[in-house]
Amino acid sequence: MKNKPIGLEYLIITEDEISISANARILNKNYSKGICINTIEQFRDVLKNNGIELHQEFVKESVLSLAHVKNDVDVEISDLKSDFSYIRPSKFFKIDRNNSITFESINKGDKMNVNIYGKYFEMNTNKSKYKGLNIEMGFYNGITRIESKFDDWRTVKKYLGTRNTIEILQQKNVNSIILNNILRGQPMETPKVDLSQLKTVSQFDDYARTKLLFELCNGNFHLMTEEIKQRLGKNTKPSYQVKKLKKYLPMIQNPQGKKLNSIIKLKEALKE
Repeated sequence: MKNKPIGLEYLIITEDEISISANARILNKNYSKGICINTIEQFRDVLKNNGIELHQEFVKESVLSLAHVKNDVDVEISDLKSDFSYIRPSKFFKIDRNNSITFESINKGDKMNVNIYGKYFEMNTNKSKYKGLNIEMGFYNGITRIESKFDDWRTVKKYLGTRNTIEILQQKNVNSIILNNILRGQPMETPKVDLSQLKTVSQFDDYARTKLLFELCNGNFHLMTEEIKQRLGKNTKPSYQVKKLKKYLPMIQNPQGKKLNSIIKLKEALKE
């Protein structure tokens, strides 16, 4: 290869196979579009201009060993971080960082995570990563990126239903489907607390217990579940108690009621 283009991580050629790892930076000014149906020919041209010519139909004959699927949406990351603080997914671990929220599958066999982050902050923090590219960083001001990462071939096959490159590039609403899985069973709106709605002593006890744990653990959901586990037998799973915790926690967090507007906006933006 003449000069390794930006965005090409590696290219390995053997007798009967070519392995390529690349990201959207290889597209330069079309970085925002990502590697997709509309840019796959540009990707092929970049390699050709650097001495590697792929068959015109390579995209139909190749398979993916990993895939990252992204969408850029006009929603402030600060609003999303605030609203996602009320989300307690059952099948994902949630990790909250300075500029992002990451959801990782609880299934240890899945090499999969979803990262939701402020794109402008990320680019300005990692300027060297984008050096030499014809990219206007200001374009990403106020933009949040949601990126689902499937980091081995089994995970690609499980979540995308295929490893074939063209079939994956033709798929739509991947991140919409993944986000809906994360949000399954999570209320997007919590009404104002009205204790008269608690009709039974059992309901009032569940509410009071949740409020006590919330205050005791300073709102840390993990610590709240640990407090419950300590009071159960060693062989007893806290599934029932945690379910009650999730039911009443939004009422404790927002006694005046709250609508998760930024998440609703994100969901709408991901629909094609």
